[in-house]
Amino acid sequence: MANKIFNPSNARKNFYNLLKEVNENHYEIEIVSDKEENNAVLIGRKDWESIKETLYLEEQGVLDVVREREKDDSGFTDIDELDWESL
Repeated sequence: MANKIFNPSNARKNFYNLLKEVNENHYEIEIVSDKEENNAVLIGRKDWESIKETLYLEEQGVLDVVREREKDDSGFTDIDELDWESL
């Protein structure tokens, strides 16, 4: 779905509905002002938590391990044999 863009005045007028939209539809709404330093993006809390988790996993190197495992075509992986502490 295409992003929605509002100026601050329209965002303020529709704020409650925008909150509902970002949480129900899981997309972002841009709030764009005449001054770039006043621009913002509105997203739902669950989406924000997901972004933070992804960033954390990337920082820890876990996503690199996941990407390598996705390339592994050797067959079955027994999850009991994984060294979870080293991920």
